[in-house]
Amino acid sequence: MMRNRTNVMKKGVVVCCVALMGIGATIAVAQAKGCDEGPGGRPGHHDFKKIAKKLGLSDDQKAKAKVLFTANREIVKPIFDTLHGERKNLQTLLHADAVDEAAIRAATARVAALEADLNVNRAKTGVQFRALLTPAQRELLTTMEKERHKMGDHDRPPRPEHEDF
Repeated sequence: MMRNRTNVMKKGVVVCCVALMGIGATIAVAQAKGCDEGPGGRPGHHDFKKIAKKLGLSDDQKAKAKVLFTANREIVKPIFDTLHGERKNLQTLLHADAVDEAAIRAATARVAALEADLNVNRAKTGVQFRALLTPAQRELLTTMEKERHKMGDHDRPPRPEHEDF
C-alpha cells in the first residue's frame, strides 16, 4: 500500500516537472521572439522607436527615416498582398487530389519572384536608411543585426502555414 502511494507521488512529481519545463520553454521562446517582432508579433516588423533609441537617432534622422519607411510601405503593400494570394494558390495546388506539376512549378516561380522583389526592395531600403546614419550608428546597427541573426533569421517574409504530421 505504501509502495503504491510512493509510486503515485513520484509520477505526480514527474508530471509536474515536465509541465513546468514545457511552460518555461514556451515563455523562453516567446521572450526570444518578442525581441525581433513588432506589433502583432509578426516577424520582420521591428519596433522603430526601440531601434531609434538604441542608435541614438536625432529628430532629423527619425523624420527622414519615417518618410523613407512610409513611402516603402506603400511600395511593398501590393507585393505582400499578391504574395499572400499566390501562397494560398500554391497551398491549394499542393493539397489537391491530383498533382498538376506544371501549375505547382508556375505557382512556385511566382512566389519566388515576389520574394525576390521584396528582398531587392529590403536591400535598397536598407541602403537608404544606413545613408541617414553616422559611421558610429552604422557600426552599431551592424552589431545589432548580427546579434539578431544569431537568434535566428526573423527577417524573411512570412511562410505559409504548415500542417503538422
